[in-house]
Amino acid sequence: MFVAPDFREKLVYDTSQKTNPEALARRSNRRRLTVFLIIFLATLVPGLIWNLLRPAEYRANARVQITTGTVTARIDAKDSVSNAGEPAGQKNDLLTQAQILTSRSLLEEVLHRLEKEGLATGIAGADPINALQSSITASQVPGTDIVEIQAIGASPQLMARIVNTLIESYRDQLLTRHDSDSQLAISNLRDEIAKLGENIAEKRAHLNTFRARSGVVSSERSENETLAYIKGLSESANKANEDAAKAEARLRALRESAASGKSPVNAKDNPTLAAIEQRISTTREQLRNMERTYTPDFMAMDPTARTLRASLTELERQLTSTRLSSQQAAMADAEEQASGARATVERLRGQIASKRHEAQLFSGSFHEAQAMEEDLVRLEGTRRNANERLAKLESSESTRLPVMTLIEAAAVPQTPWRPEYVRDGLINLAVSFLLGLLSVWFVELFNRSSVPPAETTIVVPQPWMGSAPALETPSMRQALPHQQFRQALPQPGPAASLPKELTQDEVAALLAGADRDGRQLCAILLLGLTADEVKELAFSDLDLKSLRLTVRGASARTLPLPNWLALALARDSAGDPDRPLFCDSLGKPLSASDIGARVTCVALDSGIDDATYVTPEALRHTYIDNLMRQKVRFSDLAAFAGKLSAEEIAAYAALYTGPRQAQGTEIDPIMPAVRNAETG
Repeated sequence: MFVAPDFREKLVYDTSQKTNPEALARRSNRRRLTVFLIIFLATLVPGLIWNLLRPAEYRANARVQITTGTVTARIDAKDSVSNAGEPAGQKNDLLTQAQILTSRSLLEEVLHRLEKEGLATGIAGADPINALQSSITASQVPGTDIVEIQAIGASPQLMARIVNTLIESYRDQLLTRHDSDSQLAISNLRDEIAKLGENIAEKRAHLNTFRARSGVVSSERSENETLAYIKGLSESANKANEDAAKAEARLRALRESAASGKSPVNAKDNPTLAAIEQRISTTREQLRNMERTYTPDFMAMDPTARTLRASLTELERQLTSTRLSSQQAAMADAEEQASGARATVERLRGQIASKRHEAQLFSGSFHEAQAMEEDLVRLEGTRRNANERLAKLESSESTRLPVMTLIEAAAVPQTPWRPEYVRDGLINLAVSFLLGLLSVWFVELFNRSSVPPAETTIVVPQPWMGSAPALETPSMRQALPHQQFRQALPQPGPAASLPKELTQDEVAALLAGADRDGRQLCAILLLGLTADEVKELAFSDLDLKSLRLTVRGASARTLPLPNWLALALARDSAGDPDRPLFCDSLGKPLSASDIGARVTCVALDSGIDDATYVTPEALRHTYIDNLMRQKVRFSDLAAFAGKLSAEEIAAYAALYTGPRQAQGTEIDPIMPAVRNAETG
């Protein structure tokens, strides 16, 4: 058929009149709804039934503080043993007490008491004790000496009663066990003391018998006759060795003096020698006096002189003979002393050798007696410690009584502990809904048809037609070839939809001719910000250390700043991080219209051609053009310039074609004119 409203021509081909598109759509919707409801109800209803049919379980809690009192028994009687053969102090461990609370013996007592009250019928199972153990838990509260007891079951009243009965039974058992353990510990200590006394008496009698047999009088060496005698012999032998060595040395010195011609006897030691030497000295002095007075010839004739010389000769002869006899007498005396000393040493050695075996036997007996005495002292010390522990146990009986403080008794729970019907029902509902949607998608996946709809309208643009109609229906896309369809689509007009782009020279001139505030405002806009984003900026959005600017709002992002711009903004911050980055004289943020007016004024002052077309949108467009020339991906464009509309993306796509793969360090978001504005 042919229709030409508004001077346009359409050529419509009716390929099939058998199928109504609306009927097909309704049937498809019914199929989706049917599949969704079937899967939704098939999963929801069984899940709800399972959720609601689960029996409710209730939990009863109680807290007790346990101090068993066996700490003293463990410290003072650590060698004692309990009925179970374990150390008595081990029962004070709270973990052990938690195990005792759930032990079978204690639960048997609990069951017995419940049977007396007629409540045991509520405990199901062939073995009620196992049922109680599975429903009761006892655990230590971390960091405290408190034990928490829990019972979980279907009857809230029974669970509370079980917990309270368990606490009562445990308290009674604790007191009973303490009495038996305390009496056992005291009895064990008394038996130990008695055995130690018997052992000490036996060892003391054995020691006395051994001393009497071996002759060991005391543990002191000096008090034993044999050791004292041997010690005296050893000291005498040492002294005799010293005397013999001195006599041998004196005899050797006399012999060496005699061999060298020297007299070993001094005049001061022999009075006769001393008198002869004195007379010789006097005679020589008289002769020297006469020689000074008389001549040698006179003295040769003088009878007095001749008498003096004869006397001197006789005295010298007497001196020589006296020295020789003295030397011989000294050597004889030295030989006699050395021989006597050697005889004494040999005699003492013989005596020591004869007593050596006896000394060895006595020394062994002495050391054995010492070891027996040490064992006896050690046993006496052990008995003394046992007596002290027994005295402490008997005196601290009241302080060691077990204490169990009930902090919180079990109350009847009012609400079920598990299951959580509401939460599980909501989870079941959500899962059923998601499974329904998934089933619809799965069914539609296999019901897609590649056959075009029954009625396909193909629009063939004519040369005399104006702008072609919008071909947006799927039937048009399938009917026309790809290239023909692209030619049929209206092409965007970049010049009409995008603002004016400034060259780098114009950007440099704009920044160079602006005042301080206008220069900062234009530089911020040349980083890809819109006027609405600029008016929301504050000094808190600046990161001067990393030279970053944080843009908030729907297109939140972080942009790098040129060094000169960061320093300039930092100087204007005045220490107030919440102050707007651009504000009027009253300190209020600039509006979008004020920002546009300031940019236009800066452009006019800078002498740029067509200055009235320089707007915040034009500066942002210049920034985006700089990115597009660097082959930035369209998908990465929002990270630099914020969100763009579909019309803007289409306009840029028409201007910049070809593959776009630039990313990371390949992109420089700051234009050269903006980066070098400080030097320009």
